[in-house]
Amino acid sequence: MAKKLFYCSPNPLMRFLWEDEISATLYCIANTLFMLEKKIKNEESQKTVSIDYFGEITQENQKKISALLRNIVLDVLCEDVNFVFKKRELPKSKKKRTPTFEQIDTICLFSGGIDSTLGILESKKKFDKVMGLYIAHQDLGKITSKVDKIKREVLDSVGIPLFKFIAPSMGQGYSQLRGFLYVLYSAILSRYVNAKRVIVAECGATMYQPKFAPLDTITYTTHPSVLKLSKQISEIILKKPFEIITPFEDFTKTEMMTLLADDALLSKTHSCVTSRWDKNCGTCYACISRMIGSVNLGLSIDYFRSNVFERKDNEMLSSLIHFCLNFELHQDNIDYWSLKTIKLYHKEDLFTRASQDIFLCLKKLAELQKLDSGYEIVLDYYLKFKSKELSKREEIIKTNRLSANFEKKVI
Repeated sequence: MAKKLFYCSPNPLMRFLWEDEISATLYCIANTLFMLEKKIKNEESQKTVSIDYFGEITQENQKKISALLRNIVLDVLCEDVNFVFKKRELPKSKKKRTPTFEQIDTICLFSGGIDSTLGILESKKKFDKVMGLYIAHQDLGKITSKVDKIKREVLDSVGIPLFKFIAPSMGQGYSQLRGFLYVLYSAILSRYVNAKRVIVAECGATMYQPKFAPLDTITYTTHPSVLKLSKQISEIILKKPFEIITPFEDFTKTEMMTLLADDALLSKTHSCVTSRWDKNCGTCYACISRMIGSVNLGLSIDYFRSNVFERKDNEMLSSLIHFCLNFELHQDNIDYWSLKTIKLYHKEDLFTRASQDIFLCLKKLAELQKLDSGYEIVLDYYLKFKSKELSKREEIIKTNRLSANFEKKVI
């Protein structure tokens, strides 16, 4: 028997979606997949899941969406789940709740981190009218308060509005398919503001992130397969093209940060996986990535809670350095699955540059005597083979200024 995982949001701010059949359908699809992942992580097996839809979806399109959802759940969560659709009627309400929206042409997904902050500021330079969309999970109030502060101190000053959608609680752990939820939410917003496009401003090294060690869990938030799935389903329900632009798909984090090399602004952003402390923790993958960029560009790292490079007990950093050493010098030591995505999407050059950025960071920290001795040994070994290449990379970072590529689109 098919099980229904999502009914409707109890939050009054989201009830206006139940006045539009297409918005309500996208909302149900997005939240059902999000809730399904939570069930699977809790080891609650689901064989068949029911999704409500409103209006008309042909049997052919229902089968197409079901197949797309089944494939992504199988690929990312390793569970075989069937999806069926149930037609419903929108609830009748005498009171209209739809808010008034400013008409814009570009939506930029916004989280308050470096990538999305840079993305929304660069989008403002390129397009006429830009709006940020922040997805506020009900149990992440501390991060929401940080985003509100960035809105007041950064976005308001350049005339960029920020709209907030309320999402179900994130719960324990990390959601691999939350990017699907976010993109479908942006498709919903596009109906109300008549947006032509949505910007997903993630750096390429994160989009295509491999496993740095055999037992690593990687992020699929903006993985190309998730973005493609989101686009396909959005276009079926919207019944029109839905453009997703990834302007930093071929950028390393250091390369991105050359466009936002401002200590005052960077210190206001929050990339950390936790909101436990007021500062970025300095030990998670997101913090390590931005710390590498900061060191390479001569920016401050004082706003991090700790400097992970002065310690030898961080498994994430050790795995990252080990992977990058092997990627540059001994690819035969890397297992097939860790290289699969890089080779499949021809991102070898991107990860060569990303690997060089890490060793350039180690070199600079060693010169400042802020590097653990264990990492110094690895750096010395790397420099025996790649000293000239690293010097060339350092010069490129100093002199080259890249531009966001708004022609890079999900197809």
